Amino acid sequence: MTVPKRPRRRSLRILLLVAGVLLVCVVTLWQFADRWLAQTLAVQVNAHVAGHLRIDGPVSLQVFPPRLALADVSWRGPGETPSRLQIDHLAMASDWTGKDGTRPLSVDLDGVRGQLRQQADGRWQVPAPAGETAGSGMPLRLARLDLSDMRMALLGHGTPPATLRVERAQVTESPGSWQATVDGGAAQADTQLDGRLTATLQTTPTGPQLADVTAHLAGAVGATRIDRLTLTLASARQTPDGAFRADGLAAELQAQQGTQQLRLSTRAATAAHADARSELLGTHIQATLTPAGPAESATATLDGADLQLAAGHLTATGTLQLATTLPAGPVDLAADAMQLTADLAARRVEARSPSLHVHLPDPAKPGAQLRLDAEMAGHWDMDARRGAGTVSAQVERSRLDGQWHVDLDNARWLAVQARVDRLNLDRWRPPSRPSSEPLPLDAWRDWPVQLDLQVGRLRMEGIDARDTRLRINTSP
Repeated sequence: MTVPKRPRRRSLRILLLVAGVLLVCVVTLWQFADRWLAQTLAVQVNAHVAGHLRIDGPVSLQVFPPRLALADVSWRGPGETPSRLQIDHLAMASDWTGKDGTRPLSVDLDGVRGQLRQQADGRWQVPAPAGETAGSGMPLRLARLDLSDMRMALLGHGTPPATLRVERAQVTESPGSWQATVDGGAAQADTQLDGRLTATLQTTPTGPQLADVTAHLAGAVGATRIDRLTLTLASARQTPDGAFRADGLAAELQAQQGTQQLRLSTRAATAAHADARSELLGTHIQATLTPAGPAESATATLDGADLQLAAGHLTATGTLQLATTLPAGPVDLAADAMQLTADLAARRVEARSPSLHVHLPDPAKPGAQLRLDAEMAGHWDMDARRGAGTVSAQVERSRLDGQWHVDLDNARWLAVQARVDRLNLDRWRPPSRPSSEPLPLDAWRDWPVQLDLQVGRLRMEGIDARDTRLRINTSP
């Protein structure tokens, strides 16, 4: 006797139908739960963060160990000119272990796009808590942050837009500190810099401290190519009284524009800011400009300089040294106790150099040098492109006292009115020029100079004269 096969086939079809219905229900419930979870998270975040957050992609939630992954997350700030952010992928993970009463948190961000706007009050609009929030459970601490492929437009108030690019950024935790490494670049107008930044954030009894900051950059500023720019900072912190202090600042620059090369090195012992007053103390700056070749280079050094900025006024003191080589020979200048004050609002600069020493080639003695001691003071109007001041100088037995005026909008932009007690022009005659050949005073007419010089005792071509007046490119 045989058993009919039809009931078995019918049972199999029923089982397959039930399985299909269950699968459809599971998929539907999973999609519904996914969207419900995304909307619930967005509502919770929007209740505590200014602006509006949306989650349009899938949401993955894992309980053991805790992990949350989001896709296609967007944020829009409040107001008529809001900031905007778009994140392709965001993942946060932790565990159930606690260290020092905190739980470690790891964050992965990939594909970040957006624009941050600076508001009229000067603050940047970023996703920030709208008010105080009460936390629950064990607090979190950042154990790791991994950011990749970020492009951000920075729209400042009244400034040209800038672009910040991060190819890869990593922050890792170590005992008592976090180490950060950032690879990327920034651009604004005709300026672009790319490179790497490394830093350490330390936790101290007095608060967080930034240490061992190093930036290696390269790029361009207009037509100037930045071959190498290195910035270092030993430490930076906020003091208990609310002031900011940084120690061990340094910068190294190597740049080129056409055939001109520039090397600049800067060191500062301390930088401080408190109560709208900023200071840069113990500064050493050395700059070398090479127009075409090493033989034509000029080096300027500012040593022991202190800079202070308060209430829109910049004050600088220090010692300036300048060394270069002219066709006639080497020239070096030293200005001790130099003082400079700038009114940044009025764009006016005042300077005084009470002790100026210059060594110049002696035109009458090849290979020898002259020493000139001088004192100078004056002011400069940056908008008007003009300035004026006084000068006193001593070279050998000649003493000069006078005034100078500079107007860059004038073809003869330098005007000097001075008096010299004694001047021996025959003393400065080059040995290669025959004594019978007159001095080439006509050459001064091609210079951009207006000179009104009074001489108490003048010797020229073997003739002595008193109370002589010499005018070049000036009207009587």
